[in-house]
Amino acid sequence: MSIGWGIVGCGDIANKAVAPAINEQADSELVAFFSHSAERAEEMRAEHGARRAYSCLDEILADDEIDVVYVASPVHRHAPESIAAARAGKHVLCEKPMALNVADAEATIAACDEAGVHLTAAYYRRFFPKAQKMKELLDAGAIGRPVLARVCIGGRAVITEDNPKHWRTVPETGGGGALMDVGSHRLDLICYLLGEPAQVCGFADSIDREDMRVPDTESLLCRMKSGAHVQCTAYWCMPDRADELEIWGTEGRLVTRHFDGPELTLVRGDERESWELPPVANWHAPLVDDFARGLVEGRGPTFTGRDGILSQRIINGCYDSSVSGETEQV
Repeated sequence: MSIGWGIVGCGDIANKAVAPAINEQADSELVAFFSHSAERAEEMRAEHGARRAYSCLDEILADDEIDVVYVASPVHRHAPESIAAARAGKHVLCEKPMALNVADAEATIAACDEAGVHLTAAYYRRFFPKAQKMKELLDAGAIGRPVLARVCIGGRAVITEDNPKHWRTVPETGGGGALMDVGSHRLDLICYLLGEPAQVCGFADSIDREDMRVPDTESLLCRMKSGAHVQCTAYWCMPDRADELEIWGTEGRLVTRHFDGPELTLVRGDERESWELPPVANWHAPLVDDFARGLVEGRGPTFTGRDGILSQRIINGCYDSSVSGETEQV
């Protein structure tokens, strides 16, 4: 069985990661690209060896050789394009976050359920060896009962108006600041490791970056359904980059100072054990492989839209709390 893929959106992610991952997957075939620019769609078709290029969304969704649509467009297009793909009978693998808000993400899940197609959000870090090792250690009780997770991620975004990625700094197209962009990946990891969120309070402020219309500093506190607390700060206004993730438990802690790097350390009192767990070269490859194999084997992908919406519930809870001054139920 061969799985035919169509890619909607022809930006960096599609070009550098998604298309190569599909071409590398044994059961997959890259059928077509869609872009509003016919020239760009044709460039991508030629570069990655796809059969067709489209500049009309309805046409790529009507292509009978396509089984899965990878939605790789800006965030504001995720929900409408995913819903359209589902209604056309296509399975959907959607870039993160799934939508600008929880309501649109729920509508996407509902559309896929109604159409009987599979949906996954592109939170590929769940497949990192480091993430899976952390999950294994937590499930084995290596740090006792998880009590606190701390996330700090950010840097100084340099995204000028002439940059193709400028949409990330516009509320109507990107939806938020660093919390939506890079923070969503880390919050998804927290949900993978600790379960569903329950309550959120937070702040989203523009402190320094007058050149951006989205917040440059976002902080939240989340209580998970398990009772564990999560502290997360994401920023785009400081010169030093951070990518820290720690999980503290009643008997120890897991520490990674640079999640995308290989090092993971388990600390229990005076004892320390460390691992070197680098991800694969193309971070999207395991995600695409799992989706395709899930279809071939008839089980569906490992993670669903219901997994993908969890981080969005936390993020939107932070934004709502920043306005209301209240703790939000998520």
